[in-house]
This record gives sequence, structure tokens and C-alpha cells, in this order.
Amino acid sequence: MAKDNFLRLQSIFFSFLGFELQQDKEVSHRYPWRIIFFLLSVATFLPLTIALGISNIQNVEHLTDALCSALVDLVAIFKIGFLLWLYADLRHLVKRFRCKLQSEGQYGDCEAIILAYNKRDLFISALYCLCFLLAGVSACLMPLLSIFIIYLRTGEVQPELPFPSVYPWDNKRPLNYLISYLWSVSAAVGVALPTVCVDTLFCALTHNLTALFEIAQLKLMNFMGKSLGETRENLVHAFQLYGECLELGQSLNGYFRPLIFAKFVVASLHLCVLCFVLSTNLMEPAMLFYVAILGQVSIYCFCGSSVKEESQQFAQAIYESSWQQLLQDDVKVARSLQFAMMRAQRGCRIDGYFFEANRQTLILIVRSAISYVALLRSLA
Repeated sequence: MAKDNFLRLQSIFFSFLGFELQQDKEVSHRYPWRIIFFLLSVATFLPLTIALGISNIQNVEHLTDALCSALVDLVAIFKIGFLLWLYADLRHLVKRFRCKLQSEGQYGDCEAIILAYNKRDLFISALYCLCFLLAGVSACLMPLLSIFIIYLRTGEVQPELPFPSVYPWDNKRPLNYLISYLWSVSAAVGVALPTVCVDTLFCALTHNLTALFEIAQLKLMNFMGKSLGETRENLVHAFQLYGECLELGQSLNGYFRPLIFAKFVVASLHLCVLCFVLSTNLMEPAMLFYVAILGQVSIYCFCGSSVKEESQQFAQAIYESSWQQLLQDDVKVARSLQFAMMRAQRGCRIDGYFFEANRQTLILIVRSAISYVALLRSLA
């Protein structure tokens, strides 16, 4: 069944976070202490990063490092709060998607469309998770590798930590360093895991919404029946499906709109700081974080563009259907197609209040980030 592939990868990551994404399960929070632990790890690590920025406010290099880490922590806290606040609503939205996929996936052509989009979602989500995994593992292992190399060269142990911060103790002591290192790693996991869960969930829902819009087009292209009554019934079903898709899109946009707004604003600042760091040396480890942040924004922009473009294609499907024959059979039904075409030209919009999630917004964010580098370099 097509619905069996729905949120297959996302359910695994939500279970790591302590949530149960499957609506048919009775328990929605299997391990609530996990999300609380990750929230406390990130929230307590944020003041250490802010302290580093304040103590090095005259040093642009250290200040940018602290700013990058602080922005990542803030976005992670926002996403954890997003999950805690809207978790019941998201589960209900997932149930609505699952029911609609189950009802529409009973037919061969429709099931093939759903399977194709879920296969693409699985590839994109897996690639996105791999990018985050490489960035997180490299950030956590690089300090240990650096300590080992310095020890081989000089015979001295110089403690280094994955992320820049100021600790209230001396990390030259082994026990203190171990506590600081585990604290940093737990904060890194607390940043990466909610980010992967929320972003891949958005990717999966938008992919399946796009599949439903394409199914509505397919049904409209083949609405002609053996009789006028059957033709009307097919048209009603196609229009109902398109209307339900619009309602799903509005619900999805309503839940994710604050997150998209915060994500785009913070990502533009984050990319600006990373561009400044990479402008001096492209081989910096920050390149992995640049790719990760750019990947986060790209998912929202490309998925938002796909939803709007596919929803607007419903108007083209009306034009390419056999509407000429309806002019002879039923003029009122043919006139209803005109109104449906006018509505479909607006499409289903995914936005973040002040800007729409599309490819043009992605280009604008990258351009703005690059232009901010000139300002930062003038302060260096």
C-alpha cells in the first residue's frame, strides 16, 4: 500500500526524540523525558555561547563563531517548542493525510503517483539527514583528532571542544573536560534531532500534498463518463479532492508559517556569518554547516514551489480536458469549470507571513547573505 511508505523515515527520528508519530498508537509521548533532556541541553548551553560572544566582542572572528552557535541553538529551541506546542495538531494533520492517501491510493495510477513522490521524499530526507550527520559527527570528532595530533607533535594535551563557549571551570582537568565535551555533544544532538524531525516532516507532507494535487489533475483529465450523470459524478469527485487538498495546504501552512518565518530570518543571518568565515578560508569546517543551513532553507523553498506549481497545474488540466463536449451536453457544468480554473490559477501558497517559500526567496536569501559580508569585513 502507498500509505505504508508515508513518513517511514520520519517516524524513526520522531521515536528517537521520544514522540510517536503514528496516529493509530494509543500513546503519543512514549519517552517525554528525551525531549525535555534535549531542550535543557540546548537551553543551558546557549548562555555559555552568549558569554563567549560578550567576552570577545572586539574579536570579529570569535564573535562570528559565537553568533553562529547562538543562532543554531535559538532555532533548535524554537523547533522543540514548535513540536511541544503543536504536536497534537501535527498528529491530527498526519492522520488526515494518511486517510486521504489511503482512499486515493486504491487505484493503480493514483498509487503509482503516491509511491513516486514518497520515494523522492525518502531520498531527499535521507540525503538531508546524512548532511546533518556528517556535519555533527565532524564537529564532535575534530576536537578529539586535533588533541591527538597536537599530543603526537608536542607531547602536551591541549583540550579543545566541538563548539566555542565559555565554561565556569577549567577544562584542562580531565573530569571537567569530559563533562564539557559530553555537554557539547548532548547539545549538538539536541540541535540536530529536532531539526531533522521538523524539516523532514515538512518535506514529507508537502510531497504527499503535491501527489494529491497531481491525482486531482489526473481525475479531471479523465472525467468524461459514459453518461452525463457519470460525468458529473467524476467532476464532483475531482473538485472535492482539489478542495480537500487546498484545505490540507492551508492547515499545513498555518502550522508551519511561524517556523518558516523564523527559519528564513535566522538562516539569512547565519549564512551571512558563515559567508564571512568562509571568505577567508574555504577549507574551514564551517563549510559543512554552510551546506547544512543552505539545505534547510532549500527544502522549504523547493517544497513550497512544488506545492504551488502543482496546484496551479489544475487550471491547465481543466483546459486540456474534454470540456468542449460539455458545451453541448450541459452548459452550466462547463461554466463551473471556468470558475474552478480561475481559483486554480491562485494555487496553494506556502509562506512565512512576509515572504513566500519558493525558489526566488532562496536566491534572495543567498544574495542578501553575501551582501552582508561586506559589512562584516568592514568591521574586522
